[in-house]
Amino acid sequence: MMNTKFWLLFPAFGLLFMAGSQAQTPIQDRAVVAQQERMVFKQWDEDQFLPRPNRFLGIPTNSNWYLTWALHPNYPKLDRRPLSARGEQTQRMGLAVAMKISSDYYKQQADTIRNLATKEMARISGSFSSADPLYLLYYKKELSPLENIEAQAFQHHSAQVKAYLEENGAYAWYLENMKSLAERYGFAKTQDMERGQRILMYHRILLDLRKLQSDWDRKLVLSRKVLASKETILKRQNGSGRLVKKADPTDEILSGILQRRISLR
Repeated sequence: MMNTKFWLLFPAFGLLFMAGSQAQTPIQDRAVVAQQERMVFKQWDEDQFLPRPNRFLGIPTNSNWYLTWALHPNYPKLDRRPLSARGEQTQRMGLAVAMKISSDYYKQQADTIRNLATKEMARISGSFSSADPLYLLYYKKELSPLENIEAQAFQHHSAQVKAYLEENGAYAWYLENMKSLAERYGFAKTQDMERGQRILMYHRILLDLRKLQSDWDRKLVLSRKVLASKETILKRQNGSGRLVKKADPTDEILSGILQRRISLR
C-alpha cells in the first residue's frame, strides 16, 4: 500500500523540482554586458562592440553583426557615454558649474552695490545725523538754546525785565527769530544731505544764533539799566515829596536807544 502511494507521488515531486530549477535562467550575453559597461564607465572602444563583423575581404560575414549593427554602422565610431569628455551629462555639469560661477559673480556685485548703498544712506540720511561725532562733540551743545527757547530767554533776569521787554515788543522779536533758527535747525537734522553740507548748515545756524543772542543780551542789559534808572527817579521823587526840577535824561536816552534797536530788528 505504501509503495503504491510513493510511486503515485513521485512524478508530482519531480515536476515541482523541475519547475523550481527552471524558473529563472540567467542570460549572459557578452554584447549586452559590453554595452552596459561601455555606457557607464568603461572606455568607448570600437574593438569591444559585439558581435564582431568577421570581415572577409572587407565584407562582414557575421549574420548577427548584420542584425545588430547593419542599420547603425556609424554607432561604434560615436562616443555616446553621458559622462564622456563631450557627453550630455558632462556638458550639463559644466553648464551648471558655469551658471554657478556667473551667479556667484552677480551675487557678489549685488552685495557690493548693497553695501555701498547702505553706507551712502547711512552717510546722508537724516535718521543718523544725531550720531555724527562732530555734532555730538560740538554743535549739539552750542545749538541747545534752539531746543528750549522760552525757558532760556530770561535766565537770571527778573520778572520786571521780562515784562518790560514784552511791553516794548523785543521779546516777540526774539521769539520770532529764534523759532526761525529752530526751524532751520530741525530741517538740517532731519533732511537727507551730504555730511559736509549738513555741517555747514549747522555752522551757519550757529553764527546766526550767536549774533541773535548777542543782540538779545544787549537788550537785556539795556532794559536793566532803564528799569534801574526809573527806580532811581521814583526814589528821588518819593524822597523829596515833589518832582525834581530837572529830570535825569538817562532814562529817556536809554529808552530811545532800546526802542530804535527794536524797530530796526
